[in-house]
Amino acid sequence: MVQAVKHLHRSSLTRFTGPVKRMLNSKKWWWLTAILMLISDWSQCIKPQEITVDPPENVGVDDLGHLGQLDIHWTSPVSLTNLTDCSMRYHLEYFNTYQNRWTVIRTVRTWYRAQFDLEKEVRVRISTVLKGACTNGTELKSTFTEMVLQPNNTGPVDSRVQGFGCVFYQKEVMECTWETGLEEPAHSKHSLYFWHREMEQAEECPQYIQSNGVRTGCTFTRESLPEFSAFNICVNSSSPKVALRSAFFSLQVQNHVKPAAIEAVHLEAGLDRRLQVHWDLPHESIPTHCLEYEVETREGVGGQQLLQRNITREMTLTFLSMDGAQCFRVRSRVHHYCADRGFWSDWSRWFCHPEQPPGFVSDAVVVCVLVIVVIISMVVLSLCGLALWTKCKGREGKTMHFCPLHKLMEYSKGLSACDPLPNKTRRNK
Repeated sequence: MVQAVKHLHRSSLTRFTGPVKRMLNSKKWWWLTAILMLISDWSQCIKPQEITVDPPENVGVDDLGHLGQLDIHWTSPVSLTNLTDCSMRYHLEYFNTYQNRWTVIRTVRTWYRAQFDLEKEVRVRISTVLKGACTNGTELKSTFTEMVLQPNNTGPVDSRVQGFGCVFYQKEVMECTWETGLEEPAHSKHSLYFWHREMEQAEECPQYIQSNGVRTGCTFTRESLPEFSAFNICVNSSSPKVALRSAFFSLQVQNHVKPAAIEAVHLEAGLDRRLQVHWDLPHESIPTHCLEYEVETREGVGGQQLLQRNITREMTLTFLSMDGAQCFRVRSRVHHYCADRGFWSDWSRWFCHPEQPPGFVSDAVVVCVLVIVVIISMVVLSLCGLALWTKCKGREGKTMHFCPLHKLMEYSKGLSACDPLPNKTRRNK
């Protein structure tokens, strides 16, 4: 009886758990299928859309009369006008002929202003750059739109002015000078025009430098010279006979400064055989912290033998005092913290230690003067003797006997010492 009940219990449990297991297995497959479908849909959602990035349109370059500063402009591609879920920028490249390399600019604007040499090609290329949700964070870039403009050069190459250069003296006055071209006709006329960022349009030179009635340069005052900015210059040459070539230049005036020469150098000897050298600066507009100095040391009065050169930003240097005379001179220039380059000032005069009294002349100079005096004296005496000998020979009309120098001197006093025969009056006596 008990075994029959157990058998009945197992058979009924088996009938109950079978459908349950099948149901559980079917739910597992359903959940697995649902998860796979979600993953598939999500991957479709995050898959980047296929977007075509077109380059900018209507690219142009305008010359506003700023002697080399040109405006580059463009418009967005029409295909990307309604794009809202991506940021759009522009990748601009232009060839910098001053540095002989491509300059790269990234900007969100549709224009850019750059400096060009108008005597050479203007080369510009630009592309569109997209990045954002529409590209799934990936940066997409279009192809380039390129533009090349040829220079408007007229006239022979050698008709262009040559030797152009500018010097900004003590940051007070700048002089720019030039020389006529090799193939430039006579009586040609030069005109200089300039422009910088504080001007609306280019203007002509305020004060020309002339040589024999010909313009050879231009003078600018400090008020018209902004620093750390492009200062553009054009020198036109005109002639009624033939077209001449214009010359364009771009510079920054802080790179053309020439300080004034140092006038006073002080030498102070110490008890420890130390010699201190310091100098005073002339009154000028250059800040003291923008200057560096070169000190040249020579041995002997007048500086016959170079000992050393020192470049320093200090206005005082200390040297080991020597037994003989030491001479120093100093010059200055603007160092690289205030400008990329500059001109050295003229040298100061020599200052020596120990100081020599006024009118002192070195032994070497005295010896040279004496040698020169002796040589000149010998030449003069030789010429005088030759002249007297020639004159005496001409009077006799025949070969002249040897005449000592003392007789030549007597002859020069009116005596007939050079006559080989006695005077008739004396013979009769």
